[in-house]
Amino acid sequence: MKNAAHKKLQQLGLGAAALAVLTGVSGCAYISPQATTDSFAPADGVQMDLGDVKLRNVLVVAEDAKSQGRVLGTVINDGDSAQTVTMDADGAKATIEVPANKEVVLEKSKPVVLEHAGAEPGLMVDTTFTAGGKDSTVSVPVLDHTYPRYASFVPGGAPTTPANPSNTKAPEGHGEHAEGGH
Repeated sequence: MKNAAHKKLQQLGLGAAALAVLTGVSGCAYISPQATTDSFAPADGVQMDLGDVKLRNVLVVAEDAKSQGRVLGTVINDGDSAQTVTMDADGAKATIEVPANKEVVLEKSKPVVLEHAGAEPGLMVDTTFTAGGKDSTVSVPVLDHTYPRYASFVPGGAPTTPANPSNTKAPEGHGEHAEGGH
């Protein structure tokens, strides 16, 4: 009798363990959603949709907050009529004309330039985009020439001094004659 009860408890325990495993495996999508289902901008800039107008990888390139900033990215118009996209970045305004059912790649078009970037490189500038009667505000990154792929887009040209990725002066004793280190 003792043996039969023990065996029954073992079976019950194995069944409960199996149920716990199956519940955990099948329930994980409810507890922790798949990261691949989240929408994100796989680039340096931001993305947003304003009805038929879609902005992709939008960012500003400038030397500092008070200097001119060039807007980069792609603006797509899926609508049947031309759209004017306006942007207001900390008071600096620009417009982008996008033909019907076309896209405008800002790196390849006539430069869209803001009077001032509105934030130091490495920071974000709150920017309101308006198109087709819809508007939305998003924080847009401001980058500078320390990112080599953006150096040629800096309004007025990138500085001739070598870029220091940290935007800080190199510490003393780290010149070409310094010993050790990497």
